[in-house]
Amino acid sequence: MTKIRSGLRLIAVSAAVALGLGSVSAAGDTEAEETLRLHLGSYGTYFEYSNHGEPIKQKITTAHNKKKDCQLNVNGPLAHLSGSDYGPGMFKESIGINSGDNGRPCGWVKETEDLTLSLGDVPDALQVALDLELKGDVRVQIVLSHGGVPAGTFEVRSGGGIVPGEGVDGSTKAPFTATATTAEPIANCLNGSANSGINDNCYVTIIPLGPFDAITFKPLSGKMSLEGGGDYGKKKGKDFETVFTLVDYDGWLGCDDETNSVTIEGSTVYGDITRLQNTDGSDCVPKPYNIDVDVEADTLSFVPHDNPGAPQPSAYQAMLKFSPAAATMSFTSLLEYDQDDDGPLGFEDMPWCIGNPFADPDAVGSIDTSVIPAGDTWCVVSESTDLVGGGNIRTTWNVVGIGDPKFR
Repeated sequence: MTKIRSGLRLIAVSAAVALGLGSVSAAGDTEAEETLRLHLGSYGTYFEYSNHGEPIKQKITTAHNKKKDCQLNVNGPLAHLSGSDYGPGMFKESIGINSGDNGRPCGWVKETEDLTLSLGDVPDALQVALDLELKGDVRVQIVLSHGGVPAGTFEVRSGGGIVPGEGVDGSTKAPFTATATTAEPIANCLNGSANSGINDNCYVTIIPLGPFDAITFKPLSGKMSLEGGGDYGKKKGKDFETVFTLVDYDGWLGCDDETNSVTIEGSTVYGDITRLQNTDGSDCVPKPYNIDVDVEADTLSFVPHDNPGAPQPSAYQAMLKFSPAAATMSFTSLLEYDQDDDGPLGFEDMPWCIGNPFADPDAVGSIDTSVIPAGDTWCVVSESTDLVGGGNIRTTWNVVGIGDPKFR
């Protein structure tokens, strides 16, 4: 984060900031996260999208005929299921692959089979909590993708599929849980093997580096089912549904004149943030971004998100103006930032550039990154302070940087 400190007085950023593109949310906002939930239980079989309004449901039904008794046709506005053999199938409260056999095999995904769940007309997901039923010496490869581009590969292991010294162990008592991240992509589920209630289930949370819109399950050994809280009963089932946590972007930034800027207007901070050409001269791929105002922390955060599997060496220029509600006695101001976004202890003064970043850019239309002092990712090109109406002080900052800029 970056903050403006004018003199000894911290300038608060108003919640009334209006954006030319997208929207602003303030800290303390009681809106819940947007989610897509898969519920498979005694009181319904459906996907449910929470959109800060009336929830939207998409029912899940089987074919209900002798030849395709367990076959699913899930292709609605919220989600789509696909898979190998005859495609996805369902037995009671378990989704698997329809291998052509009747009965329970429809509720399993086995070796050589794969099952894919794709998001529909909902925002991308940032993470997912999966209710998985696991049987045997399980090793399930889980591949996330975004727009068909791989966004992360993870593995869930159970029973004899667990290799000592590999992966992160989950909980040792029911309800069994485990977590896989990009840094630790193997999750070991220490669930039991008995086919009774929740004892063979594992609630696995997958946290990738970036957003995704599809997830594919590929058992390397053993077998698995995708479930939605049904084995946990009516009281606890809601807590163990398969849940995608979604992110709703405020906009997208390209590198051309029509798509490369976001404008912040009014209140105590305003100006423009512009994406420049990539520093290595590579083709520009549009990036989604979010802007948030946290009134309590006095922060303005601008966060572009890399496309998974295709990171962009982006450069930015920001022209920001800060106007406190009342003038201070000093025109001296400092710009501080937390380039790693690791909290108040990480804040430091943003340094001045040691040269003109536009004189000899690394690539046409970009900046000269060598003018950014070592150890920093942003620098100040110029700053001016003047009096505005009512004797208020206004500071204008011209800054450039690489990576993901975050201001306050």
